[in-house]
Parts: sequence; C-alpha cells; structure tokens
Amino acid sequence: MNTRDFEYFLGLTATRNFSQTAEDFAVSQPTITAAIKRLEDYFQAQLVIRDRRHHDVSVTPAGEQLASHATILLHQLSLAKQDIAWDQKSKIRLGLPPIIGSYLFPKIATALSAAGLMPQLETFEGGSAALLNQIKDGHLDFALLGGSGPLVEPDFHIIPIDTAPFVIITAENDPLVQQTHVSLASLKNRQFITLSDDFVHARAFSWFQQQHSFRPNIIYRTTDVQLLKRLVAQNIGIGFLTKLAIYAEDHLGTLKIDDPNQPDFTISFVYRQDRVLTSNMTRFMQILSAVKLD
Repeated sequence: MNTRDFEYFLGLTATRNFSQTAEDFAVSQPTITAAIKRLEDYFQAQLVIRDRRHHDVSVTPAGEQLASHATILLHQLSLAKQDIAWDQKSKIRLGLPPIIGSYLFPKIATALSAAGLMPQLETFEGGSAALLNQIKDGHLDFALLGGSGPLVEPDFHIIPIDTAPFVIITAENDPLVQQTHVSLASLKNRQFITLSDDFVHARAFSWFQQQHSFRPNIIYRTTDVQLLKRLVAQNIGIGFLTKLAIYAEDHLGTLKIDDPNQPDFTISFVYRQDRVLTSNMTRFMQILSAVKLD
C-alpha cells in the first residue's frame, strides 16, 4: 500500500467509475483495480461495490469512512512536503494584508534587520481571507490577519496583536469635519466609496447596515486602499475605513461612529498548530511580541 493508492481511491469515489478514474490518472484500469484491492486487504473491509452491468461503482460505509481519513492524510502529507522543503531554505513566508503591512511592518523592520532576519523574510500581500487559505494549504508559514472581531479558527494558533475602531473618513473641506462623531444611519443619503468584499471592512460595514436596516449609496468599490483615500480627499464621496489606515499626510477628516457594541478592526498573528517552528521563525515571533504599538 502506498499514498498513490489513496489518491486512486479518492478519485474513484469522485467518479464512481473505474475507466474514468484510470483515464484521469493516465494509468490502466487494472492499476486502479489493484490499488483498491490492496486497500481492501489492508483494512479488511469492502470499500466499493462494482456494478459491472451498469458500469458504475457505489461506495460502502467503510469506503466513506476511509475517504474521509484519506483526504486528511493526503493533505497532511502535502503540508509536510512543503514545510520540509521550505525549511531547508531557512526562509519565513509571511502574509500581510495591505493595511496591516503599512501599519505594522515599519514598526518591526528595524528589529528584524538587527536580528539578521530581513533577508530570510518573504512577504506576500493579499486579503485576510485569501491569506488564511494559503496558510491552510501550506503556502505560508505566518500571517498577520485583519478581522471585524476576534478571529476563531480550529487547528490554528491565534495571537491577538492590536485593535482599532472603524471610522468615517471625509475630505478636509467636507461639512462633516465640523463634527467629531456621527451615526452611520444619518449618512444614508451620502455617497460612499468602500473597499471590496475581499476586505474585512465589507463585513463590518454590513453590520452597521443590518443594525439600521438601510442600504448605503455606494458609488465605487476598490481593492486599493490608497485609491480610496485619494477619492475621498477629492470629495468624490465619503469612506469607511479602520483608523489604523489613516495618516496625517492623507489630509482626511475622521469621524467616530456612535453605534454601541460595534465591531472593531482586529489584527491577529496566525499559524498552523502543527507547524514546527524553525529557529528563525521563533526569533521572528519574539520580535513581533515585543513590538510597541501606538
């Protein structure tokens, strides 16, 4: 029995056809038959029932049980192969959403350089949801992820780093800047520029909409945080953004949102529980845990 047998078996459970499975793997049909026979002998159970008359296959309860475990087994073997190969390069693969990267990375860059870790660090930018999937698939070691509340993921170490409120942003000459806070419902007639659904901002913005049962007038969605801020600065519309993304040089007005119990923008450091850390990874975590945030 080898791992290829499990791959053939899972392929067969998907196609329910020996000929199709053999074609999918570019092997002979007897190869698939022999693999299933080896698995049945090993587990001492019938895994599939072959209907030669109708040329199809049904999976037995024992087969369904094995398919569930085989999927996990092959995934873990794939992760092990990627982790071992990457560790030999002494590199650290870090996922950074654009807002978090701009806010947090400059705060740790000096310490990383002093520790000699900058050459070992490879950063990958993307939305938090996409980066989380890349960790699950073994393509990243760590990620700093944003959320609209505490992040909960089984089989992951999740270390809270920082939180910040969501705010309304305006051009400096917008009449709203005369106020220090505002209810989102009072802005239902204003034009909004927002981040796309790839950002956690979309989920947080939906919370406010549900609270007030109104549909905001969103005239433009973007994946570019800097573009959003420039459009707002030009008075094209107002925006909804975490306070962490606003800097003095943006020349924007910011207004606190009044709504009670509203979600916060959270930053969490995330990695798989089964990821054995190298010495470089351990040093990186120590630097991150010691960073002083505003």
